[in-house]
Amino acid sequence: MRTSAVLFLSILLIPTLPVIGQEKGGADSGVYKVEFNIHDGSDAAAKTGRRYTIMIEANDKGIFRVGQKVPYATGSFQAGAGTGVTPLTQFNYAEIGVNIDCRINEFNGKVRVKATLDLSTIVQPDKITVPFPTNPVIGQLRIEVNALVNPGKPTLVASVDDPVTLRKFDVEATVTKVN
Repeated sequence: MRTSAVLFLSILLIPTLPVIGQEKGGADSGVYKVEFNIHDGSDAAAKTGRRYTIMIEANDKGIFRVGQKVPYATGSFQAGAGTGVTPLTQFNYAEIGVNIDCRINEFNGKVRVKATLDLSTIVQPDKITVPFPTNPVIGQLRIEVNALVNPGKPTLVASVDDPVTLRKFDVEATVTKVN
């Protein structure tokens, strides 16, 4: 009877004990510096590119956001009834700039980079067909990357001709293990 009680308690308590060797990261844990270099091939001054660097732990996610929030009207209504009532306008905000979500994993001596790059800008009036837009026109370029790269070597992971701005973008990724 006593043996049965000990066995029963052991079965209940064993799952609550910490398990050694199941830590996040495992054998390929470490910290990586992930650098994205975005080249604008249509502008001679921007050929060196814009660099965005983030430190990411292996098997973890890194998030990078830079830019601004731009308001745009989503609707309007008149509060109350009668004369002299001012219409009220509702606004939402669009994030304009560079947004990067990135995951990395070691894989057979290489590093797998899985990233989403979202580049957005306000399109200038001469690039749009509407003569006087009431809201900003937002140009957005979204790139999904899933590539194996050699550590420490710049690798071209995407090349896109943007139909809105008529510019060409090349995206290089360089992943370096820090520790």
